[in-house]
Amino acid sequence: MKKKNQSANGRYISVEKLQKALSNICLEVAEGNERLRVNKSHRGIVIHANGGTVNITFNGKGGEL
Repeated sequence: MKKKNQSANGRYISVEKLQKALSNICLEVAEGNERLRVNKSHRGIVIHANGGTVNITFNGKGGEL
């Protein structure tokens, strides 16, 4: 099986690893909080926690939504 191209700008990882990483981020952000403020926009979501923010932006094909 040929190894897929990976560069400094990005790489392919398994969906399982991605799910685990996102789960860990959610657990860390939520730790010590009962509720969090979350804003949703047309391009992504922003989570406000512990004096900081977590931004998750979604891009469509070719950078378009």
